[in-house]
Amino acid sequence: MTYTMEELVPVVAKLVEKYTGNESSSITYEKAQQLMGAVIYCIRKIPGNSRGLQKIGGKLPAEDAYKIGYENLIKKVKDTLNLYNNIVSYFDDYNNRCLSDTVIKGMPEFFKWYDAKFYPQDTILTLDYPVLIDMTKYQGIDAIYAYLKCIEREQLYLRQFRRSEIISRLAAYDPAYKDMIDNLYWAITGKSVYNII
Repeated sequence: MTYTMEELVPVVAKLVEKYTGNESSSITYEKAQQLMGAVIYCIRKIPGNSRGLQKIGGKLPAEDAYKIGYENLIKKVKDTLNLYNNIVSYFDDYNNRCLSDTVIKGMPEFFKWYDAKFYPQDTILTLDYPVLIDMTKYQGIDAIYAYLKCIEREQLYLRQFRRSEIISRLAAYDPAYKDMIDNLYWAITGKSVYNII
């Protein structure tokens, strides 16, 4: 669904009121752009097929689209947190600091600081541990979800081997594997795309 600026501005105005706590309607141009991005990000959370949603004139009003999109966003945050909690239940960093720092230290900070209301498009984390998909097309919770799906695939693949075998392969690949910033799956298999599970 696409909306004109005239349709989006009232939605952004209501978000500005919430952002300022109804104390001011004056914000910087940059903040207005940020909040417009938040509204658009939420609207994009509505699946392409929005049949069954009440439409006026064949198109869902922008405010309704934002509200539905925001609800879908909150659901995705919960689903992503559940995915993360499942992964950490069996997660092994194989002594690699970059993987451990990103998944074990970084991810909880994302969930702690993610602001779905005013900054849903912000990914917050740099996601230093590399995964084998192009992450540039994702932002916000979509980036974290896609990233964690990659981590899940890697972890499930690596669990097929004994831990000692993986450590041995990593040490053969790079004696300083504990500090390397390479993808473990790539280091072990030499494959630059996920060909697993």
